[in-house]
Amino acid sequence: MKHLILAISACIICMSYNSLLASELIQVSRVDNGDIVQLYFSFDRAPAFSETVNERRINLIFNHTLTPPDFKIFETDDNIVKFLPQVEGDNFILSLFFRYKPQYYKFTKSAEDTIVFEILLGNQFSKSYKNLADRLKGLTVLDRNSTYNSNPYLLSPYTSDWMSFFSRYESPVTIKVPLRFSFLPFPIISLLPGGNIGNQQILSAKMLEIAAQGHWGRLAEMILLEFQLELDIERQKKLALTYGELLARSNDFESAYKQLYLLNEKFPEELIGNFAQYLLILIRAIHEDPYIADFEFRNLEKKISLTNPLSPYLHLSLIETALATSQYARMNKLLLQDDIAFPEKIELIRKIRQADYWFAIKQPIKAYVAYSLLKQPALLKAQPYSMNGSCSTLYNQKKFRPSSECYEQLSTLNLSKKNSGLVRYRANMARLKFDNRTPLINNFAQIEGTFPDTESGHRAALKKTDLLLLQDRSQSKLALKNYTSIGDHSILRITAEEALFKQALIHSMLNQNDKSIVLLQKFLREFRHGNIRPTAQALLIELLPKEIKKLVDEKLFVKALVLAKQNKELFQKNWISSEYLVEIADAYSKIGINNEAQRLYLYLIEIVPVGEKEQLYLPMIKASYNHGNYTLVEEYSSQYTYNYPQGKLKSEILFFRLQALIGNERLEDALRLLPSPLPENNESYRLAASLFYRTEKYEQCVNAFKKLTQSYPSLSQEEQIMYGESLLKTEDFLEAENIFQQITRDNPFFDQSLYRLAELERRRGKEKNALRLFERIVETGTNDLWKKYATRELQFADAAARM
Repeated sequence: MKHLILAISACIICMSYNSLLASELIQVSRVDNGDIVQLYFSFDRAPAFSETVNERRINLIFNHTLTPPDFKIFETDDNIVKFLPQVEGDNFILSLFFRYKPQYYKFTKSAEDTIVFEILLGNQFSKSYKNLADRLKGLTVLDRNSTYNSNPYLLSPYTSDWMSFFSRYESPVTIKVPLRFSFLPFPIISLLPGGNIGNQQILSAKMLEIAAQGHWGRLAEMILLEFQLELDIERQKKLALTYGELLARSNDFESAYKQLYLLNEKFPEELIGNFAQYLLILIRAIHEDPYIADFEFRNLEKKISLTNPLSPYLHLSLIETALATSQYARMNKLLLQDDIAFPEKIELIRKIRQADYWFAIKQPIKAYVAYSLLKQPALLKAQPYSMNGSCSTLYNQKKFRPSSECYEQLSTLNLSKKNSGLVRYRANMARLKFDNRTPLINNFAQIEGTFPDTESGHRAALKKTDLLLLQDRSQSKLALKNYTSIGDHSILRITAEEALFKQALIHSMLNQNDKSIVLLQKFLREFRHGNIRPTAQALLIELLPKEIKKLVDEKLFVKALVLAKQNKELFQKNWISSEYLVEIADAYSKIGINNEAQRLYLYLIEIVPVGEKEQLYLPMIKASYNHGNYTLVEEYSSQYTYNYPQGKLKSEILFFRLQALIGNERLEDALRLLPSPLPENNESYRLAASLFYRTEKYEQCVNAFKKLTQSYPSLSQEEQIMYGESLLKTEDFLEAENIFQQITRDNPFFDQSLYRLAELERRRGKEKNALRLFERIVETGTNDLWKKYATRELQFADAAARM
């Protein structure tokens, strides 16, 4: 019983807790704006929400939501025909049923505790309208509001002043100076048991003086001679170790390797062997492979205790091999280890390596602080890797004068040819930020000449050309020639990329947009990624509309279309305004490619703002009509009439709709849509007259032709015969005769007009005149049907004369 009471209490507490967590729906409001309906759901606090869709039914799901007992929902109408509120678990679901499937909907949170459901209602035409994207065959309908955030033209810092690209842009420079591994203090035997002084007594004062001068090879010869004369075994071991150390310091890798290897093999369990092994691994790190050295140092670490005088130096070497092999996590772990007592000098180097760590993992601010806090910055001069890191962080922190001085010092060290050129280039780039440009032109030219066909040489050539152009803009053609040459001979992608874009930029400055666009298209094809790509896209976005407009104005429609199609991605992403697509669609129409024009107008109707859609219907319908697709003309015209019942283009669109209906032989439908009274323009009169004639409404046909001839007396050949036949049917014989007499021999209906004139002559009792006209048709006529009719009339007349 006790357990049952506890269970019931837990359930009550849980239910109370859930009630406290639940949101309460306070109110539902509805706002109608034409075809758009917005439903506003107000809560005490907004819940999580989602929706499911099944054709004309949309279920709005509000999680953990309660409704008040007197909750009311808006009234149904012809659009939202039914709603069904229901509760499933602790979720409230509102099902909406629509007469037509919605074209579009959006379910979002707006204010703090308000959720909005927005629907673009469907209609009897929206089913076909929804399939527009399928007809576009490759074009994608996009959310036009989101693309502006990624528009390169808005993001590029150079669009307001393209000339600034030559002065402000810097491609990233990576100078990979090899790590210089740290040696133990000389001599290594000073770390052996017996004390520093005792062990160093093996070396004479003169030897220590030579060591201080760094003459390691000379000292090695002296130690070898001393070893040969020494009889004491322990002293021989120490001299042998010192000899191996001196060979290592003098970079005689092969001899040092043999000496240290033999010592390690002969005394593997003694400290001498351990020290020899340490030096052996160290020279392998320097001269062979730091990865192998790192592995061997780790094995050696297992044999060296923390109390071993070699321990701090081994730990430092492990830090350095971790850095050299890019094992940054391991390096950090080793740097944080605090159970080793480091000698003062080693502690200083460890702090340098801490700064190197920040530099290696691309934390420039931390690296800058760490390098700045070094108590003996002069130590950096013995560490080219670290000095390069310090110079780089100074440059990144815009400390250009100290950075320039730092790079100048670094250039004096023993660097490779590649690094030496890059260091000198970077030193001058730093000077460029605070010094006069003119003398630096010569500096960059000197680097270009000293390091030809190298990265630094090409970078210097680019910057030299930039400075010449900034100094004198009339040097544009020379600069263009230089950039072209650099791009053609560049061995590095990053310099080829920069050279190519600068060629395109100069062409645009010279108003040679066509050449610039060609180079920009080449750039975007060849350089799919890179720092300059967004800026190249920005320049293309600026130039392309101008060039397309120029080609359209010059009536070079095909070129304009090809150019637009080559860059369709820019239009699809809304990086170029859709107004230029209208020009492209117009160009398609003007050269008779109506199918493409129609597709493009369809696309535009999908993507442009609501206020701009209406004006696109007329050219789209016209293109569809010219393409002979009368069914689409009828469909789009119906959509326009539905969406814009009072539209300003309704008369023009109705005209094409009537023509399409006539073209599809839907004459009765056309008659029903024909406005009354007719619009007072010749095209309407022509269309109405033709429709009335084909539906045998001859009196109305005559009236339409009379109004037409009042302002436009010159009728077409077909209109002349239709007018005459309609006058004949309405028994206006005199006017009919007048119209038939105006029909000339070059008119394909000439034989028909002669036949009708003959009938009118016979009606007046002038049989001979009628027979002469029939004979004329038989003798000179070209229409077999009317010749046949004329022949039959002559035969009837001949038979009557014989009776």
